[in-house]
Amino acid sequence: MKKSIVVTYALMLFAGTILTSCKKENASAENTGVTNDLQVGNNSSCKLTHNDWPDIFTWDFHYNDKGLADEWRIAYPYGYVQNFKLKYDRFNKLSKADAYDDFDNLIFTDSFTYSGNRLVSLKWADLLAGADGDVLFTYNSKGQIIREDDGGTHQDMTYDNMGNCIRADYYDGTYFYFSDRYTFENNVRNPLLTVSGVDFMFPYAGVGFFNKLWFTNNLSIFYDTDGTEYVLNDFDVSQTVFTTNQQNFPTSANYYNKISQGPLDLTFGYSCNGSDNFTNQGSAQSNNAMAANKTGLHQGPMLLRMGSAKSMRARVTELVKQMKAQQQSN
Repeated sequence: MKKSIVVTYALMLFAGTILTSCKKENASAENTGVTNDLQVGNNSSCKLTHNDWPDIFTWDFHYNDKGLADEWRIAYPYGYVQNFKLKYDRFNKLSKADAYDDFDNLIFTDSFTYSGNRLVSLKWADLLAGADGDVLFTYNSKGQIIREDDGGTHQDMTYDNMGNCIRADYYDGTYFYFSDRYTFENNVRNPLLTVSGVDFMFPYAGVGFFNKLWFTNNLSIFYDTDGTEYVLNDFDVSQTVFTTNQQNFPTSANYYNKISQGPLDLTFGYSCNGSDNFTNQGSAQSNNAMAANKTGLHQGPMLLRMGSAKSMRARVTELVKQMKAQQQSN
């Protein structure tokens, strides 16, 4: 029997929401000495500089003189911070990403290996947890990542005809423990496509390529070992409201989660033609304003690639225990 239950703050330990389960389809472009033009960001006067998911995480991007992202700061409300310094090879492909805390201590490393234009391996190391991994990628005939393997764990991705990732399924061995599903019922462009140089959401698991569009609905489900479903997110599409800029990138995305019965109101900031805009100027009032006191109850999918990959299942198991205890006490 499906059980819908409010997610606790414990999920923060390994989750950060997003919906970038995928990038646009990979083209067959060859390596050149100029900036890779696969991303719409190189054809846009706006670059994403700020993304705020209240009570979940905040992203900040900085760009070099080539227009490539050279810094990506991820901050979580429970105090964990990753300040990534991004480095590129002579073909302007991301080759290394080292993360530091706010005291400039090295805490995480990532290195990338390509075959032609395709990412084939990501080696990561969590220096705080003393864990590391080597993620291998499988592609379909369209050049989309359809599987990530990291030791005994793997994630499978499914795409629609437009190249949006509509589903990511997580496994530990043969145990299917998490499914993250999306719908794209609005033609709002994905702002992450403007982050030139970052073709892959490397801090997270199960996020092969960016979506072409920004999602309208997210359904996230954890599965207990007995197959019991625990629904975390299920956004009411009828209450989803976007406010966009002139290039149809969102300046705000307002959702209502039917599970927590509260809102998730995202804001986006851009640098357009050299002028920063961190505000949600001209946006409509949130359709979820009346339930604003419940914002913190929402948690979301994208699993951080931290600690050992095998520990994802252990953290999910512990979360399920907490959910059961909470349900019994209600």
